[in-house]
Amino acid sequence: MVREYQTYNIREAIIEDLKQLDTIVKVVNDAYNVSNVGWTTPKHIFNEERTNNKKIQDLVQTNGTTHVLYFALDGETIVGTIMFTQPDEKGEAYCSLLAVAPAYQSKGVGGQLFRYILNQMTKRNIETATLSTFAGRTEVIAWYKKLGFIEEPEKVDFSWHYKDA
Repeated sequence: MVREYQTYNIREAIIEDLKQLDTIVKVVNDAYNVSNVGWTTPKHIFNEERTNNKKIQDLVQTNGTTHVLYFALDGETIVGTIMFTQPDEKGEAYCSLLAVAPAYQSKGVGGQLFRYILNQMTKRNIETATLSTFAGRTEVIAWYKKLGFIEEPEKVDFSWHYKDA
């Protein structure tokens, strides 16, 4: 069975997006630690909100410097986020802040966001994209592999920041 998904508009964050600052923060925080909806929620891991208005405002205002932030939109409403850092000395860019509003999860938004930024990274001659996740999140790891990522067994201690890490 082949699923058909709606196509969402994905674009780089712009200053005018700050009009939706509360929505952006809600999308990220709901995706990370409020929602019990969907297979992607890491609610059991986080002690605190993933972001706040100041952090998102700073990311939008400095977009294109140390990082590139993208939004997925349904019409004019932001329903997802993703970001990558500018490449390091090894030419590797780090992907982060993947978040999809709970009502849009399992509808292809996350995959569209990731495929879009990987394409954008290729256009910028970035050859390696990296990311991190928790070893116990096997469904998420399998999904990343479907997107083309290769699992490397590097272990990092996150217990100082996250519960049950």
